[in-house]
Amino acid sequence: MRAALAREWTRELHRRWLPDAPDGHAAYMGLLSDLCPEGGRVLDLGCGEEAFLSFLLPRAEVVGFDREAVSGPYHAYVRADLEKELPLEEGSADLVACKFLLEHLSQPARLLANVFRVLKPGGHLVIMTPNVIYYPYALNLALSRLLPQEWRMGLVGKLTERESGEIYPVHYRCNTPRRMRKELQAAGFEVRRLETYGDFLVSAFCRPAGFLAVAYEAAAARWGWREAGGFIVAAARRP
Repeated sequence: MRAALAREWTRELHRRWLPDAPDGHAAYMGLLSDLCPEGGRVLDLGCGEEAFLSFLLPRAEVVGFDREAVSGPYHAYVRADLEKELPLEEGSADLVACKFLLEHLSQPARLLANVFRVLKPGGHLVIMTPNVIYYPYALNLALSRLLPQEWRMGLVGKLTERESGEIYPVHYRCNTPRRMRKELQAAGFEVRRLETYGDFLVSAFCRPAGFLAVAYEAAAARWGWREAGGFIVAAARRP
C-alpha cells in the first residue's frame, strides 16, 4: 500500500515537472500499430496473460508465446522456451513484439536470430526492455551479480510490494542502446528506430526514491542525455 501511494505521488510530481515528457509505452504501442499489416501475423513473445496486443486482433492474427501454458483472447498460444527455440517456420510472421523479455534471457542473441528467421522479408521486430545505464537498473544488475537471484528477487519484492511471481531472474546481456544496436545488426536486422524513455516509476517505492527518479529525469531532459532513459524502445526490420 505504501509503495502504491508513493507511485501516485511520484506520478503527480512528474506531471508537474515534466508535463511534455514523451511516453515510452505510447511510443512502443504506436510502433506496433503502425507496423502491423492488415491481415498479417503478429507474435507476442513472453506474452503471459496480459494480452496487450488485443487491440490488433481486428487487423491481424495474433499468436502468443510463453514458457508457461497460458490462455486468453489471442488466436493461438504456443508454449515454448524462448531461450532455446521459436517453433515456427521460416518467413511466417510479419511483426514480432518483445516487451520486457530480453533482460531475462541468458542468450538474447539466439532469440534475435530466431526472430530474424521467422520474419518475412520486410517484417519488423519491436522491442521494449530496460536500459542498465539508468541507475535503478544498474543497481539491479549489480545485485544480480552479488546476490543469489532468489535473494535479489525477494529484496525487490519487499521494496516494491510486488508478488514473488511477478519478479524473475535478470541477465541484462543486451541492455544498453549501443549493445542493443550491435546485437540487432549482428542478427541481420536494419535498425530503424532506437530511443530511450523515462521510467520514473520503477524505483518509486517511497517518496524520496520517487523524488530522486523525477529529478534525474528532469536533469537528463535539461542536459540532453539521450541514452539515459530507463528503458529502450527499438524497431528493426528484416531486409
